[in-house]
Amino acid sequence: MSTYAEALLEFYSGEVLGETAYSALAAAARNDGERRKWETLLQLETETKAWLRAPMVAHGVSIEELAADRQRGVAAADQIKQLSWKEQMQGLHDAIGGRFVPLYQGHADAAKARGEAGEEAVCLYMVEHEKAQVEFARRELTGESAPRSLEPVVKFLKYPLGV
Repeated sequence: MSTYAEALLEFYSGEVLGETAYSALAAAARNDGERRKWETLLQLETETKAWLRAPMVAHGVSIEELAADRQRGVAAADQIKQLSWKEQMQGLHDAIGGRFVPLYQGHADAAKARGEAGEEAVCLYMVEHEKAQVEFARRELTGESAPRSLEPVVKFLKYPLGV
């Protein structure tokens, strides 16, 4: 079981990685529609990264962005940017749903077991944040329109980009 500080650091690292990957994927988009979808996901990662800083600082966790996290984001984007849109969405769905949702849920469960409601709330927000990306990918795979597929992501945004 990890500590809450370790969970916060893991969340932040994931947001830095995601922000970098989505930025690179937006730059490599094959059309305006794909670009706007990647940019919306980029906005989600940026806003969430900023939101995490307050609980991190409150728990003595550095908000430094590590170059290694950015390098992992670039490497992830490089692996998937040549794939078809459907393959990209399937990969996004599987990677986030199979790895990050269960990992983050484990942090939420640990916070709950410690009786730390505030910590649990932050962890559950991160679980829902990841699930929104999984739902976006699922909707893309079923051919939903951009506004409909982006809906789960946009509901998290304080500064939505518009579709």
